[in-house]
Amino acid sequence: MSIAKAPNRGSAYVIEEPVATDGSLTVRDPATDTVYHVVDFADPLLEEKLANRPAGRSVRLELTPADPEGLDWVVTRLLPGAPLAL
Repeated sequence: MSIAKAPNRGSAYVIEEPVATDGSLTVRDPATDTVYHVVDFADPLLEEKLANRPAGRSVRLELTPADPEGLDWVVTRLLPGAPLAL
């Protein structure tokens, strides 16, 4: 029996690699140093907003696993405001 990772309810991330031409994005959770490979977005507007943010920028996102192993992720929300501290 596989155990799927639960969706995250909004955390601060640092953009490690901005949105690429294939639509992928890499973000890192600075609290745990965990890297997340984003392969999809809930809607095109989210992708467009994140595509305008450079590497090193902090963002608040909600992520949901795109696969049961939690190797790939989907951005479901871009939350307003920057995190207070990383």
